[in-house]
Amino acid sequence: MSRPRHLLRAWPRLQARLRRAKRRALFTDFDGTLTRIRSTPHEARLSAAMRRTLQAACAASTVAGVISGRQLEDVEALVGLRGVWYVGAHGYFLRSPVGRRISLATPAMRRAMVRLARRLQRNLRGLAGIVVEPKRATVAVHYRGAGSQARRRAQTVVENSMTNGLRILSGKKVWEFVPGPGHKVADKWAAIQLILRQKGVRASDHACVAYLGDDATDEQVFERLRGITVAVGKRRRTAARYYLQSPAEVREFLERWKELGT
Repeated sequence: MSRPRHLLRAWPRLQARLRRAKRRALFTDFDGTLTRIRSTPHEARLSAAMRRTLQAACAASTVAGVISGRQLEDVEALVGLRGVWYVGAHGYFLRSPVGRRISLATPAMRRAMVRLARRLQRNLRGLAGIVVEPKRATVAVHYRGAGSQARRRAQTVVENSMTNGLRILSGKKVWEFVPGPGHKVADKWAAIQLILRQKGVRASDHACVAYLGDDATDEQVFERLRGITVAVGKRRRTAARYYLQSPAEVREFLERWKELGT
């Protein structure tokens, strides 16, 4: 992995290329990217200033989307913009700008996740700070509010809950069960590819596709997208070509992106 460059310092060169492009696409994660990470998922809010800037940046794009590990309805409600794609559960559920819904989760997959969520809730009951979040196609176990002892006990339960049909994604203070071998596997990169195909954006246009994210689950996009990949937050090993230090810097980037449409 090469050392990423600060996106705002690299902007003059990128701006020239983007202004020449006939198509520009903008995709972003939500938690930790558009807004700071909170103690629990339900505390997250998108500021009015960020919403206005995001709306203008999306309007300056050929296609735009918010891609999250949250449930689809949750991220739709939190962002609240029209005319953009929404992706939930790390790529398993999508909603187009005209309201068409796409599900990559099979009925068997959903039933398996319901059973898993019930088992985890039973086995993790009483551990302070541990929160089980069912998401239909995935199940998240949050431990941001847990002490070290509760976290260790929860990790043992999580590891013992693994089966051949599951994978675990490790994120910021969360373990997330997602479908594994034997199921149709979706991810954020697959969702972006689907959206770009729907809009007729070809692989040759990908240099003018931007994706911003802050977590390990965003690396699957950073590794594959041959465009403007941006890791947000504390410096870490990443496949992203660029970095921004905070949601505040993300907003500054979006301000510059929206000017491409003028």
